Amino acid sequence: MSRNPGNSHLEIIDAALLGAKIVKDASEVAPVLAPLKSTIGIVITILETIRGVKTNKEDWVTLGERLSIQIKDMQDKLSRCPTPHSTSLLLAVNSYEQKLRNVLTRVHLASDRGLAEAVLRQRADKEEVVELNRNVEIYWEEFIGDISIQTHEVVHRVEREVNQIEKDFHITQHGVNRVEKDVHRIKHGVHRVEMSMDAMGDESHISKLTPVPDATGEDHDCCLNGTRAAVLGPIRQWANDPTTPQVRWLTDVAGAGKSTIAKHLSTEWKEQGRLAGCFFFDKNRPDATNKTGFCDTIAAQLANNQPQLRSLITQGIKEIGPILSVCPFEEKLQKLVIRPMGSVSLVLVIDALDECNGRDRIIILRNLLSSLSQVPQLRVLITSRPERDIVQLLDTYRSRTESLHDVELKSNRDDIAAFVKYKMTGLVQSYELTNEEVDRLARRVNCLFILASTACRVVEDSPDPHVAVEELLNPNQDLLRDINTLYSTILTKACKADQGRQSSTSKTRELLRVLKAILAASTPLTVSMIDSLLGIKNTRRLVGFLSSILNVRSDEVVLILHPTFREFLEDPEVAGLFYIDMTDAHTLMAKGCLETMKRELCFNICQLESSFTFNKDVPDLDGRISKYISKELQYGCISWLDHIVNSRDTSRDTEVDVSLLRITKDGYLLFWIEVVSALGKIPKAIKGLQDVGRCHL
Repeated sequence: MSRNPGNSHLEIIDAALLGAKIVKDASEVAPVLAPLKSTIGIVITILETIRGVKTNKEDWVTLGERLSIQIKDMQDKLSRCPTPHSTSLLLAVNSYEQKLRNVLTRVHLASDRGLAEAVLRQRADKEEVVELNRNVEIYWEEFIGDISIQTHEVVHRVEREVNQIEKDFHITQHGVNRVEKDVHRIKHGVHRVEMSMDAMGDESHISKLTPVPDATGEDHDCCLNGTRAAVLGPIRQWANDPTTPQVRWLTDVAGAGKSTIAKHLSTEWKEQGRLAGCFFFDKNRPDATNKTGFCDTIAAQLANNQPQLRSLITQGIKEIGPILSVCPFEEKLQKLVIRPMGSVSLVLVIDALDECNGRDRIIILRNLLSSLSQVPQLRVLITSRPERDIVQLLDTYRSRTESLHDVELKSNRDDIAAFVKYKMTGLVQSYELTNEEVDRLARRVNCLFILASTACRVVEDSPDPHVAVEELLNPNQDLLRDINTLYSTILTKACKADQGRQSSTSKTRELLRVLKAILAASTPLTVSMIDSLLGIKNTRRLVGFLSSILNVRSDEVVLILHPTFREFLEDPEVAGLFYIDMTDAHTLMAKGCLETMKRELCFNICQLESSFTFNKDVPDLDGRISKYISKELQYGCISWLDHIVNSRDTSRDTEVDVSLLRITKDGYLLFWIEVVSALGKIPKAIKGLQDVGRCHL
């Protein structure tokens, strides 16, 4: 629930009181609103009482706002109902009123405490008001559920009337037949209405899930046709055999092609209707490196891939209720994923588990493994590097029949050769390379797909592919002995390219600044966002020199092609001159965010007609955000706290501290709150401020 950051607690409550009194006045003159008179009176008394509460005012104000919104919604619903009101509607209003009387009693108790008692009971009062907020939300959901019963009453009444018509029209066979047709048509219509209502209800609940964007492997390719048969075949057999272990762990070194296999199989199983869901952990995306969005992402896919399970997922969402976003992982997994699947034969794919942070991946594994007995038909394919903590839990499920990079296996050599020839087809056809050169390149990449794909991109991007191949195959340089050597060579050449514009040292410094931004970013950045945050204009040219290890998508987002490049840059022993200290990188990004906020923040940035309008009541809010809040300002407002937390006090330069002081002292914080409220990121902002307070201030 967002509010104008400039309002005091009393102003917010007074605004809510004014709204409630307006509704009460309307109920005095409009018969359709008559049932609300008593209920509104209770709400007004609660709001007036809240004005006198001495502690935890923020939480009490939230309660007041919630009640005010519910009364307005109730006014809207009753105004659309025909009069006289049905008995069930009046009973629903009366039940809601009785529950509010209990709330009023507890509010009176909190308000009547003296200041000293209120301070001493602050913690207990906070827990109580949080509980009251939760109860009020539950009361409202129960009220909505009660009034929906009216619709079903109408349906049943129609069915009874239809049955009576059937009995009354037995005059002639023709009349009977005609009535039967009408009855069938009406019943069919009723059934369609009921199904439509159920589907709409499921959809509204499933929309509450917050899946992680791009966590389903969109950036990964499937295997080339005809390749990896020796790996894919046994996994397919395992998935189809009900007597095999429920989990299969595909593990190998970095760059061996595990994610490509996971993408290929998940696509195949989805086409067959067997996929429950998939989650591709990815260090490029911080929200895909922890357990937070795992259950929501799988549940959303499960609802989409297996429509027959949507009602069960909806049931789980209802049971969790208003705490969906903060529900414990164990409960979410059970109610949104495990229980809906039941005894259905499905496959779940989890890729790159090693890219999930250590604590969270163990929580995911332990809960998943302990739940397998509840879903006997489920098969779970997991891929990862052989990290020690993962080995301890999954060693018994290790897939021991496939080796993805063993040069002694002819199937691996053949697969690499097929891949390299496929990538180089265009250059061979244009006579820029010979088949013999392509064969030599395929033999030198040691059956490691990341080495092969990176080498192919180096050749493709070179102005002279023949020269590029000869450099890669030069035995004196031995550039293909491992991926780190190739990364270092690519970066060195990029720093020496286009030297007429600037020195190699200056070029290296600029290149590293761009790479720091890409590595430290809390969400992937576009080319223009990097330019703006770093105050430069040549990001596109710099990343162009690194097209063999960076990917610029069609939407201009810049991504690292493989996690091994990130690991190379963060390892001082192998990166050398190109080593990136992540605390320095976060300091650089903190400075960029703060400077962007100083430059672009202003009062009423979305140009709303009134500051008293709730975000949900602004019909074109998304359009205003897109028009008035730049992508880099959105990023800066959401991420500056994360970067401050992940930097070191000793690494922050004077400019960062000066910018931070100005942001906090010159009124920018109110403008910042306005932006994060519009973006729906208030909870994240609060957590960020708490983290900064613990770590730095």
